Amino acid sequence: MIDFKISPCEKLDYHQIVDIEKNLFEFSMTQKDLEIMAVQEAFKIWKIHTNCILGYVTFFQVKDEVEIIKIAIIKSHQSRGYGSYLIQQLKSLPISKIFIEVSYRNKPAINFYMKNGFNKIGTRKHYYISKNNTRLDAIRMTWKIS
Repeated sequence: MIDFKISPCEKLDYHQIVDIEKNLFEFSMTQKDLEIMAVQEAFKIWKIHTNCILGYVTFFQVKDEVEIIKIAIIKSHQSRGYGSYLIQQLKSLPISKIFIEVSYRNKPAINFYMKNGFNKIGTRKHYYISKNNTRLDAIRMTWKIS
């Protein structure tokens, strides 16, 4: 792994976040979505970067809990530990729990979170809508401080 930093995203970074979103996700956030979310005090975006943004995590932190919205690493840098490093940084916050929801079809993401200490705690039936308008279940996962 090369030298990198994790720091809060700034509004000037949003266009790069949107580009990563478009390349990775079926339903991607827009710059306007990010701007609307960013006005909420509990909402955070951290970027992992060198001379360019390699990925990010979006999340809400309320008291001692974090709800991850998304973790994304550009395709050329996936499976190199960057996502796990973002998770480790979240775990270092003064929190007791982290929650995430993942489509039951997204086996790589489920395996990633399990590898990083998360456990399945339930299912949200018909939580996601796919491009063909079918409803998909979400697997609810959590990590708790030991």
